[in-house]
Amino acid sequence: MEEISRPDSEPTPEPAGSGGAPPVVAPPAAAEAAAPPPRGPRRGLIAAVVVVAVVALVALGVAGWMYYETTTTQRAAVALLEQATVRVESADAVVLDLDEIVRAEIDSEMATTTVQVAEAVPGAVEDLEEALALIDESLEDLPDDEIAYARALQSSARARLEMLEQADPILEANKKAATALGPATQAWALVLEANDLSRQAVAEYNKLTRESVTRSAELTAQSTAKTTEAKALFSEAATGFPEADLSMYVAYTDAKLAALAISKQADEAFLGNRPAEANTLGDSFNQAERALAEKAQELPESPAVPIAAAYEELAGAATELYLQARARATEADARLREVDGRANGE
Repeated sequence: MEEISRPDSEPTPEPAGSGGAPPVVAPPAAAEAAAPPPRGPRRGLIAAVVVVAVVALVALGVAGWMYYETTTTQRAAVALLEQATVRVESADAVVLDLDEIVRAEIDSEMATTTVQVAEAVPGAVEDLEEALALIDESLEDLPDDEIAYARALQSSARARLEMLEQADPILEANKKAATALGPATQAWALVLEANDLSRQAVAEYNKLTRESVTRSAELTAQSTAKTTEAKALFSEAATGFPEADLSMYVAYTDAKLAALAISKQADEAFLGNRPAEANTLGDSFNQAERALAEKAQELPESPAVPIAAAYEELAGAATELYLQARARATEADARLREVDGRANGE
């Protein structure tokens, strides 16, 4: 290995003496120029600035990521809330149909509608249960300005579900009542027509002429036919709604038919020139009519009365609970419109 040579040392100046040259001294400016400039502190400052910049950029990246994540989560929650709204709106069609049945007067045409609504109720219940699940899932991540709407929609869905929970007994009672009301009402109208024909027959018989008694027999036959049809319709109504006590109407038609049978026999005896027999049968007929009048006094104003009583017995409690839930739904809907209107700037 070669040795690193150093440059020769400058000659040591000799002391001043006679004949000697003065010592050589370097100028101060040249000595200062030879000193290297200080660089260390400047490099440290640059490194510190770089570190601060990197930290700032990392912080901005984290904040941006957090904002993105929050926004994405909130959007997903709002989407769930929108799905819940669609579910509630879907169920509303069935809820409105049920409400119309509850508030309407029962008629014979309602039986078909009642069956259709009853078939649709399970689907509506499923929609509302799913809506409530979606709302529950969305609440934690919803933006603040959507919370009030979500709560109002939740209350509305719950109230509707409570309404539908009472549907089965109400619809079943409506179906039975509607099924019975038609034939029972028709039967009662036939009874009234039959009674009018029977009165006309008595008036003709009391004229005591062959022609008038012949007319009496014809009227009695018409009255018998209508009463027979009425009995069949009362029996049909009783079968359709066994909880409704229509037995008194069936018993009345049986008694009426028995009286008409006596009237027919009296007509035949008169026309057969058997006056004594005709008179005896006439007395029996009058007695039967008096008993029939007493039965008529015991009848309600119309068969709709026992049908309504049976309906109340079957559906009264459920209807009361339904109406309470309906009131809650009305209140929730008002709140829903209020918060939705505010959100839309109305």
